[in-house]
Amino acid sequence: MTKLNRGLYQSIITKGLQEDLQTYEPDLVAKAPLHKADIADRIAMHIARVVEQAISGIKDEHRVAIALSIAQNLIEITARQIDDPDIAKELLTEPGSFLTAIRTRLPDGRPQVLQDPLIPLLDTALLTNAPGEPRVGSQILAEIQSADRIDVVMAFIRRSGIRPLMEELARHCENGRDLRILTTTYTGS
Repeated sequence: MTKLNRGLYQSIITKGLQEDLQTYEPDLVAKAPLHKADIADRIAMHIARVVEQAISGIKDEHRVAIALSIAQNLIEITARQIDDPDIAKELLTEPGSFLTAIRTRLPDGRPQVLQDPLIPLLDTALLTNAPGEPRVGSQILAEIQSADRIDVVMAFIRRSGIRPLMEELARHCENGRDLRILTTTYTGS
């Protein structure tokens, strides 16, 4: 049994959580029904946590195969339950691979080389320009080449900060891709 601390929660009630809640007086536990507007997000987060926990506990030599099997089973069950053939298109290919780039050809016929950012595109990171960590500017430059569109929300922009990015940003716009910037004039920058 896990001792739950007093406070606010937004947790889907599972069998395990229900057991833990039985140790409290009923009037001390507040529950609410799941709402149809939130259900997709809440269920997806819950299943993602369960699957992540399960897969991370699998021995390395079996992890990929079992993870692919779990994903395939979940997608197949979902496609049957919803009766939507488009969901079946989300089945994974064997033996499982990851798309990392679609490149264009250079004038000499070679495929364009796109620089991989140090932080994977799927990861969220707080970049602080601290010593030994990836630099904000280098990460932005690495992602401009492959961006379909760029949306920048920044408190202020200084010439010294934008100058290293100007060539790549101009190339981005010349290739017909969108660039939107939301900033202020607060500091007169």
